[in-house]
Amino acid sequence: MKLLGLETSSAQGSVALKTPSGISVREIATPREQAEQVLKLTDELLVAAGLTLAALDGIAFGRGPGSFTGLRVSVAVAQGLATAGGVPLLPVSSLLCLAERAWQERHCERALLCVDAHMGEVYCAESVCLAGVVGIVGSERLAAPGDVVPLKGAAWAAVGGGFATYAEILAGSVLAAAQAFPDLRPSAEHLFPQAERDLAAGRGVAPVAALPVYLREQTAWKRSS
Repeated sequence: MKLLGLETSSAQGSVALKTPSGISVREIATPREQAEQVLKLTDELLVAAGLTLAALDGIAFGRGPGSFTGLRVSVAVAQGLATAGGVPLLPVSSLLCLAERAWQERHCERALLCVDAHMGEVYCAESVCLAGVVGIVGSERLAAPGDVVPLKGAAWAAVGGGFATYAEILAGSVLAAAQAFPDLRPSAEHLFPQAERDLAAGRGVAPVAALPVYLREQTAWKRSS
């Protein structure tokens, strides 16, 4: 499959292109650069690969939860590109993207994902890898850091920047974990495994149906993240 991926749900954004030749990734260092860099980097990747938008099989994007401003960027750009190229969109959970990275790079079969949601809250979820397929267990949640409960049962890893931002409050969870990776963030190339499964199953969506998942009501945001 030939897929473009956009992930701007966290402080460091990224754009990735998957072709039969492999995966190429470009990173965006700061949130302020995301809006202007996403299209530029997309164009660079497509030109380098000799592809047009219409030649893609689909466009994957991190649909959140995550930065309110970042999600608006990825969704708007993905919708525009999909409309121009006439290709389906593949929304992928940004927490699942993080879990996929933890599995591929750190071999975390089970993880408690925790990402800073700002305003004194975190986005969190549990992930499990079964037979090489990473999935979210239960629901993604918006919670106070103090309400995040360590997982029970088999060994698990604490993954995500929320464990760094709220290190004191979440110290008990980190101590209970077999491993901790507070430095990991979702990256665009890790959208592709779920995006490929969704595309193969016919779950691609039209631009109008590709929406972000904030978990927090937009009216509650007093400042962008």
